Amino acid sequence: MALHDPARVLREIEARRRILDRHAHDPWPYAGSLDLASPYTSHPDFPAQA
Repeated sequence: MALHDPARVLREIEARRRILDRHAHDPWPYAGSLDLASPYTSHPDFPAQA
């Protein structure tokens, strides 16, 4: 918990949702979405690249 303040994590999630909302009508995937997702590419549930 010392490294992951719940209030900060919630603010970060909200900020990322706002970014995604701004680009809701852009062709998918747009470059910003790939940047936001990049920390999770090693996660086993991350979709494989086409």
